[in-house]
Amino acid sequence: MNYSLRTMFFVPSYMTKFLEKATTLEADALILDLEDSVPNENKPEARENIKNFLDRDAFKQKVFIRVNSIDSNLLSEDLKWTIHENTDGFMFTKIQNEQDIFYFDKLLLQLEADNGFPEGKFKMCPLIETAEAVLRAYEIGISSKRMIGLAFGGEDYLRDLDGLHKEHGTSLLVPRSNIVIAARAAKIEPIDTPYLDIHDLKGFKNEVELARELGFSGSLTIHPSQLKIANKAFSPSDLEIEEAERIIAAIKESEKKGMGVTLLDGKLIGPPMQKRAESVLKKVEKIKRNGVD
Repeated sequence: MNYSLRTMFFVPSYMTKFLEKATTLEADALILDLEDSVPNENKPEARENIKNFLDRDAFKQKVFIRVNSIDSNLLSEDLKWTIHENTDGFMFTKIQNEQDIFYFDKLLLQLEADNGFPEGKFKMCPLIETAEAVLRAYEIGISSKRMIGLAFGGEDYLRDLDGLHKEHGTSLLVPRSNIVIAARAAKIEPIDTPYLDIHDLKGFKNEVELARELGFSGSLTIHPSQLKIANKAFSPSDLEIEEAERIIAAIKESEKKGMGVTLLDGKLIGPPMQKRAESVLKKVEKIKRNGVD
């Protein structure tokens, strides 16, 4: 994947004012929602709104559509309206295991063929929001070449577990870690659960910093005030970038001199440090491609 997913922003698509506002937001990706944030009676209107905005090519961000679940009897209609040249991918919901992904993969393959799109155009970033899905996260992550990430739905996960979401957040540490490990092992992006208290920006900052520490590459977001904080948290710092550039420059200089060993500030530069530096600079390039600070 050649772009960043530091911030994926949910947009309730039955309100055109929210869609218009979304065109201006500094998010890496938008999730145009047809599921939980849209009342049943407004879903037809939401589909039509999304289609109109896609026809206008209104969004500068990557565009994903959160569709309704397999058993909702709404999925076919959701896809009918949102299979579009300006759609980058889909966020499928209530995933249980890799069999669900096999189904979605074949469904998208058929829709691509029917609508004249190249095979593999539409990517997937499913929501991991059940106990079974958390346990099967790696199998889900490797089940399709379309897969670019695993997004964690913490509240639905706790509801499935009959767990509690306390301020200390310990009930989510294990599933968050499991999703990060699974996604990284599958070579895709782990995206953290949204933080629901939109007025508590200090709490949100603490959460995204913890998420970054755990290994997440981005977060689901629900309010514009969260975007700058999350974009910064999931971006390499100036110090990290400077250090990475110095490491790569030192390695190149050693190679030019025919030296098999690289030293920087008297310390040996080993393969792990080189890989880390390359990863930091690659992440910077992905962020630049998005055009979002």
